[in-house]
Amino acid sequence: MTAAWKAAGLTYNRYLAIAARTVRRSLKEGPRLASERRGQMDLRFAKWEIMDSKMDSGYVAPGENLAQALEDDYDVRRPLTPEEVVGLMDQLLCHEVAWHKGHPLSQTLFTSIYLDKLLWPVPRTMDDARFDRVPSDSPLINLVLRAYCLALVKACDFVHVRVATEYYYEEEDFVSQLYNRNLLSAFDISHFHRLLDQAVAWVAEQTNIDQKLKDAIRCRLVFRHEFLSALHQDIEVLETRSAENFASCITQLQPLSETVALGKPVPDAFSLKIQRKLASTVPPRPMVNITSDDALAHLKRLCQDAIDMQQMLDYTGPSNFKNAVWTLLSRKPQPSIYIRCLLQALIVSNMTILGVVPVKEFLHDELAELVLPANILLEANTDEVEVPSDPRFQIAQKMDGFMKRFAQPFVDTVRCACLNRCRMRRTLCHTLVDWDNLQMEAEELDLELRTLSAEPPLQFQGGEPTWSFPLSSWAYHQKLVQFRLILQMGFELSIYSPEELPGMYWYLSHICSTHLGHIDRIRTFTVAARKRDLMSPGDRSGSSSQKASAFHRSFHALERLTTHIIAVDAFAIALHALYVVLARHNVLPSASSPQAYSTDRLRYEIRMKPFIPITLPELVPYDEYQREAALEGDSDATIIERASKAITEARKAWEATLANGAFIDDPSAPTQPPPSAIEEDWKRDVKNTMRACIGTSLAVEAVKKALSTASSIENKSLNLEVIVPEVGSKSRWHDWWVVPQVFEKSKT
Repeated sequence: MTAAWKAAGLTYNRYLAIAARTVRRSLKEGPRLASERRGQMDLRFAKWEIMDSKMDSGYVAPGENLAQALEDDYDVRRPLTPEEVVGLMDQLLCHEVAWHKGHPLSQTLFTSIYLDKLLWPVPRTMDDARFDRVPSDSPLINLVLRAYCLALVKACDFVHVRVATEYYYEEEDFVSQLYNRNLLSAFDISHFHRLLDQAVAWVAEQTNIDQKLKDAIRCRLVFRHEFLSALHQDIEVLETRSAENFASCITQLQPLSETVALGKPVPDAFSLKIQRKLASTVPPRPMVNITSDDALAHLKRLCQDAIDMQQMLDYTGPSNFKNAVWTLLSRKPQPSIYIRCLLQALIVSNMTILGVVPVKEFLHDELAELVLPANILLEANTDEVEVPSDPRFQIAQKMDGFMKRFAQPFVDTVRCACLNRCRMRRTLCHTLVDWDNLQMEAEELDLELRTLSAEPPLQFQGGEPTWSFPLSSWAYHQKLVQFRLILQMGFELSIYSPEELPGMYWYLSHICSTHLGHIDRIRTFTVAARKRDLMSPGDRSGSSSQKASAFHRSFHALERLTTHIIAVDAFAIALHALYVVLARHNVLPSASSPQAYSTDRLRYEIRMKPFIPITLPELVPYDEYQREAALEGDSDATIIERASKAITEARKAWEATLANGAFIDDPSAPTQPPPSAIEEDWKRDVKNTMRACIGTSLAVEAVKKALSTASSIENKSLNLEVIVPEVGSKSRWHDWWVVPQVFEKSKT
């Protein structure tokens, strides 16, 4: 065995990894197959395919010179022209952005021979961080290029620290492996600023360099200076509230993009041989190269997202805060992993929201806004009542336990938006089950609090006494919101095939109608609480105006929520009806050819798998779902008329949603601030939805006309061609609303 892997050139660690993986697989396959595999292990390791140089970065072929295999003959001290310096800076910038996009350092920045010389051996002082022990005679290399490279590495250190601290997915969002290299984390930022300032001053003094090249080098050094300062600010932006550095970066990106053509690439300065010296357990991988246009566009979006993110740092209530977070992170393309991780830190750090609002207070505001405006359950305080037998003391204790139990899951629902879109939907599928359990816990607590607060029940006509159950109602509301997001993100991520669209839009409408009924219930008890408050004796604390304001905000929030869900519900009904007619006449494109093991029932079980453990709302049985989704018993004319009425209602509801605005205004503010970039994004999203409504109206009219034509000539088939636009196409006005394009077939 030993001779076999040595002869093949396998490193010992690589041999152990393959052997361990083979043994694990053998144990899974049972004793008989395991015995057979153990007998075949020597032959497996002797196969040359396993020992190919493509599988082992440390493999040295027989007869190959070890020094030539591991070291490049590129001389980092060789003179460089200004054009080559500009080209090297741009190549490094592209590799940096490729790393930001999720590619490993071994395939991007660590392919640079200049950076390898800077970082290995690990420098103990700034003077040790140089390209060669004997410095180059050219200040263009020893000062300008060195300052740029050092600042770039330090910027990567800031990004790495922030991302690695937060929640992300390795190799999906970001690769944090450093391969036993240090990104100069021990050195203060002032050293890098000083070197950059010296480099800028030296370039300005040169008379033998063309002015355009001087400007090109200068703007790259200035960008590196400002970008480093912006990343160093990190979560201190909560105190500084400064966006000057990121704004300056955007300013420098313009001349930088205009001077890319002046640079001359130096491909020999990058090598894959460096991978052989990195502490890595993966096979050699090719170098990742992206264009300068893509890199600069990514950096511009990153800086702009960082600037816009500061517009949500003023806390104005839970609804406004959640809406701002969701809107910012719904941008296309999605903000970079650094922005999303920075936003995670701003959302909650040291159990505070935006650095100023405790998490328990954040949950308190959410409850007061939706289900408990000016309620004793939130106002009770153990500091004011110290008698343990007093109901207010017991209420305060139980509510404090509720806040501790529910605060973190509630904040996690907000932070969930910082994940990539696929992981976000997957996470929601898991948290939905958690919130189902939390709702049951809240219901038990509601029963205890109902007795302590002496809440009077509501008596409906001919019904039994009903209590509000505020905490479990709030938990149920949170669950329904997540339910709706899971369904809508399924359209965004193209999870559903075309033949599934009618059923999924029906289920979305079903969840919306359930949610609307629940909000009506919350509103009913809020109105009753307001009436009791008005009929009660005068308040000794003189806070009647505060109570009135709390009820007004609650009614306003419920009304906005109702309008939005009505808009979603009506649009879902319209698309459901439209797709049912298209499916009936077999003009809807199929995602694939029929398969023996694929049935409608099995597909339904797959789609509903995340919702099976949920107790409320109950999963719709397949037979009922099939009957309702197919609108059995309704004629084509009835269904298309339903679609026409629903899309008209949807357009009105979305217009009302747009008129309500993105955020709840603060009545105490003397003047309302001008619209922010986040608010403009929200308006653009609603307007895109309204464009989708118009497109649906046109599709409904086209189908209605085709139905009329088919009935007049007694031909049941529709002379229509249907195209379901893909996500990202120009004809897909909104990711959540798959509006089919309906055309009349050409007679030819």
